[in-house]
This record gives sequence, C-alpha cells and structure tokens, in this order.
Amino acid sequence: MNVLSCASAVLAITCCAASCATPPPASDAVRVTTALPEVADCKLLGKVIVSDTAPDAAKEARAQTAGLGGNVLLRKNELVWNGNAYLCPTGAH
Repeated sequence: MNVLSCASAVLAITCCAASCATPPPASDAVRVTTALPEVADCKLLGKVIVSDTAPDAAKEARAQTAGLGGNVLLRKNELVWNGNAYLCPTGAH
C-alpha cells in the first residue's frame, strides 16, 4: 500500500469516527412553554411560524427557535406551535 492509499484510509476512518460523535441538534435544548411569566427576564428574538399540518410541527418549531438563537419557545397556546423565540438565562428555567 502506498503512502497516498494509507493517508486516504486514515482520513476515511477519522471521518467515520467523527460522525459517530455528532452532538445532538440545538433544537433538542429548546424548552417549550405557554406561560408568559416564564420569559419575563428573557430577550425576544423573533416569531416562530409553522404549519400545524406539518409532519412534525413541534420539531420544526424548536428548530426555528434554535435557528434564531433561542432556547425557549413561547407558544400562543396548546393548540398551535406558532409563537415567539426567546433567549433566556440558562438558570432561569
């Protein structure tokens, strides 16, 4: 096996090993609430609008919240996933 082949093999193994250690999506860390007082000390980042008929509206809403840099989604109510994304202090919830 020549040096180039060995280097390619090492690179392939390294890439495979790295993909096994992928962190969970940021959306997993998004907390969801319908209680306005829970975001009183938080920074409003923007609106989250998802279709209630989406295959996984909850996942999409959390992903949008994380995409805006938020860690809390304040839903309008229990029936819809639309709401506002907030960045809250990590110890606040």
